[in-house]
Amino acid sequence: MLPLGLGEKIGLLWHEGGRWREIAPSVARYEENGAFWAADAGVAELEVEWAWENGEGADSVGRRTAAVQVTIKPPAGGDGTLKFSGAQVYFVNESGLACVWKPHLSPLEGMVVGDKAFRSPAIVFEDERTMAALVPDLASIAGGRDVPHVMDYTVQDRRLTYGLCEYEETGHVYHELKPREVERSEPLRFRFYLVEWEKTAGQRKRDLRAVERFLWQRFGCGNMPVAAASNAVHPPVGAVSGFAVDGPVVAEGQSGSESVKGGGEPAGTGGAESAGVRQGSPVLAEFPDASLLRSLEPYADYAYGWALDRWKDVAWQQFRMPDGTEVGGVVFIVCARQKPGLGREEEWREPKSLWNQAWFCSLRSAYGYALRGKERGRADWTEKAGLALNFALSAPQTDGLFPGYYQAGEDGCWESGRWYMSGPRRPAGHEEHVHLLDASWTCWWLLKWYRDIRADERILPFVMRYAERLLKLQRDDGGFPAWVRADGSGTSPFLAESPETSAHVMLLGLLNRLRPDKRYAASALRAARFVAENVMPEGRWEDFETYWSCSKQWEGKQFGEKDARSGLYNQCNFGIYWTAEAMKEAYALSGDAEWLDLGEQALAEASLYQQIWQAPFFPVPTVGGFGVMTSDDEWNDARQSLFALTYLDYYRMTGDESYRARAEWALRASFYMMYCPENAAAKAIYERVHPHFDERDYGFHMENFNHHDGTPVDGLGEFTIFDWGCGAAAASLAEFKRG
Repeated sequence: MLPLGLGEKIGLLWHEGGRWREIAPSVARYEENGAFWAADAGVAELEVEWAWENGEGADSVGRRTAAVQVTIKPPAGGDGTLKFSGAQVYFVNESGLACVWKPHLSPLEGMVVGDKAFRSPAIVFEDERTMAALVPDLASIAGGRDVPHVMDYTVQDRRLTYGLCEYEETGHVYHELKPREVERSEPLRFRFYLVEWEKTAGQRKRDLRAVERFLWQRFGCGNMPVAAASNAVHPPVGAVSGFAVDGPVVAEGQSGSESVKGGGEPAGTGGAESAGVRQGSPVLAEFPDASLLRSLEPYADYAYGWALDRWKDVAWQQFRMPDGTEVGGVVFIVCARQKPGLGREEEWREPKSLWNQAWFCSLRSAYGYALRGKERGRADWTEKAGLALNFALSAPQTDGLFPGYYQAGEDGCWESGRWYMSGPRRPAGHEEHVHLLDASWTCWWLLKWYRDIRADERILPFVMRYAERLLKLQRDDGGFPAWVRADGSGTSPFLAESPETSAHVMLLGLLNRLRPDKRYAASALRAARFVAENVMPEGRWEDFETYWSCSKQWEGKQFGEKDARSGLYNQCNFGIYWTAEAMKEAYALSGDAEWLDLGEQALAEASLYQQIWQAPFFPVPTVGGFGVMTSDDEWNDARQSLFALTYLDYYRMTGDESYRARAEWALRASFYMMYCPENAAAKAIYERVHPHFDERDYGFHMENFNHHDGTPVDGLGEFTIFDWGCGAAAASLAEFKRG
């Protein structure tokens, strides 16, 4: 029996003469604890061997693991030279197991999952009784990568493959096999694991916690160490960001159990190795670690010094609205060529604009420099933060709905500019549709401002007007549309059922804590139930970024359609983040542990996007950072500063030390791409790509690494976005410091 319950058929593919050919094993030996195959490719000899870890049977509760090693050697009796261009092992899925997760999609013939998508890599299958996965041996790749590693699974031929072959990034962004022959005298080796878990009765579909836990224990915990605890505390069970859960806390008149169950049966629990729900008060290490926070403070000062001092004549924008209100903010996008004093300050990459949107949120950044300005005694920074608050509150409301994107006029002047209901990352013809995600995200930050910085009297009326309209837009199934016209004349068909609904749970939960209202609680719980029942089981993590950003739709990637070669939806991890946050809110509202369990299930899937190792093919640090989606391949993306805060809260709720480590390393990674002396590797690349950079530019911060938008050199792009880069990272650091 093969170590993965797919069936009995295994094969070997060898690339030669411009084609792939199958090689029949010349030796096949099955033993009690494994098997051995040998094959002769003419120009090479291949050996495939596998063995159960800890002998035949389970090596952990409910789990069996086999290590597979492939060795490719020069042929016996030859001149000792190996001519190699590609080799793959394949398994044929003859079982009822269905593929439920791949880290990257390969929509056309000849495409694969290349190792530049190996962040927390696995290809996962399941049926009613079993979950199984192929997991690359990251330690082996890190120790020596002579040829890129590739893997894939396609539903048409039901083949699961793993091997070595050169590939190229194509489109935005996929990996296409490009075999190139090399000669070598030393053998090539690659390793991977085949793992099976027995599912528990009633376990939910696509509960990937067992896979996440295997990856963490095998690779992550060793690569992401944290400081030993200097003290320990016993927080209330469920202590999260200023509130604690020790029983139902929904508003009076709302039954927690009734609202959670929604008339259905309770969902199943996690698998044998899932984190589950902890009982009792966890003992927590000092967290966040004070020495870590001190080490990151210089990065925040670089960020604010760059935007508000040294580059302020380009980055900081201040003007009056038609009603005379003074507003301000850091402009949306700034290129390296716009460095003050070089004469190219007005050469904008995209329209000159200010945003309060789910990515680019000037209010979130201002939250950070409001707190840092107070710490540093920089009244000018705190005053600028107040102008950014003015900008958010100046958005005109129409029955509660409001725009989040302001673009300067064609003459480049703010005074001749105008509001657009939705920013440019949207379907065509949606300029006058309000993106509810953006509006709820802005209101969420307004409430955090009210709670943490200053209880400005304008904030609650603004947010509550919006909340009233939001409640009216909720469907009977609990979900919310994505784009609507403010005048009520239309609702977009795009993302009508999506994880963007989770962001509204976040808002309504926080609003309910500040201004209790049973309607907010009931609406939030209905919305959370919608996502739990309609999004999570199918992995349908489609949001605006999945299709209307740089990785756009094309014939092989269409909104609402599954990828033909994998049977999976295109997905982006932003929706997983909102959902982990939403389930945390639902737990706080109801006290029902099911929501916390669902939250950990979502967080496990998010964790499969976290980089749990130092990738040898990148010259910058990668440990702890995040990728984005299954059709793009940037690393160290700015969203990691948001995920860091989510892990922080789940650590406080559960005491799971892996969440602590993931939080701290995600926060570290949030500053990896900043130009400054502390980041020696990144600094060297910046100065090679932008030779005019010097100490005046410390704080310039590309949003990620390996972004294929046509401008990068050596993996580094030409621009920075303060609100999705250094400003966002510094805001998360401020939240960590608040505790």
